[in-house]
Amino acid sequence: MNGRGPDELKFVGIDLAWGENKPTGVAIINAAGTVERAQANLRTNDEICDFAGLDSPDGAVVAIDAPLVVRNTGQCRPVERQLTEIFWSCDAAPYPANLSNPAFGERGRIRTLVNRLEASSFVQRPVIARQQEQRSFVEVFPSPALVTLFPGQNRREHIHCRALRYKFKKERAWGEVHSEWEIYRARLRSMECREPVLKFSPEVNKQIGIDVTEFKGGRYKQFDDLLDGILCAYLAYYFWYRGEDGCWVVGDLETGYVTLPRCRLSNCPLHANAMLASAAPE
Repeated sequence: MNGRGPDELKFVGIDLAWGENKPTGVAIINAAGTVERAQANLRTNDEICDFAGLDSPDGAVVAIDAPLVVRNTGQCRPVERQLTEIFWSCDAAPYPANLSNPAFGERGRIRTLVNRLEASSFVQRPVIARQQEQRSFVEVFPSPALVTLFPGQNRREHIHCRALRYKFKKERAWGEVHSEWEIYRARLRSMECREPVLKFSPEVNKQIGIDVTEFKGGRYKQFDDLLDGILCAYLAYYFWYRGEDGCWVVGDLETGYVTLPRCRLSNCPLHANAMLASAAPE
């Protein structure tokens, strides 16, 4: 690092596509909590690193939506079993990752990016040191992160709503997908009233201020990836701002993990589910 303080730190979110040369969403938040830039059509690791300035010696926390530690040859990682147990009722379970998929092999784009970050003095840390200068990267997962960031409470109990359905699938009507994307955008904008505060540069405000109902197929996906990149960047900022108290690590660095925002309400039922999931036999 270049010796500058946390005021020069940046927070990078990468919604990393698993396949080679498939578009990836990337966003950059500065130390004041403003999303300075975001892009959703970056196709190579070179383009990702150039856009985010990851080859420079500056301090940064990078949150990546992709399985970064994959050692199992088949089925799914232990962390994916745990996440399914915890978040199944919220419709926020992950896809399985294993080494039969070339994306997770030593020459796959995910491992290649991890190697590049480590060669540039980044360290993978499931728990981000609170408000310290560092070069760290961490695995995140937007779908359950949105569930824990936005808990609800009725007159009787603490509740969590289902995950947003902004990803297009054959059984979903475009009207539903577009509406859920607009809820996602509204939630990101609502972070201006949260701690840490999230703000948007005029350029990014214009990017996300579109009428998304005009877009379908691949033209829509860029806006899906754009919001995921922004959320990943916010998670990097959130974990740095709150440190260990704000990090909920499911899994471990040996077999695979995901770091989520810890629910801010007491007696969270998801944490109880997590205890049951971790105690379940393999």
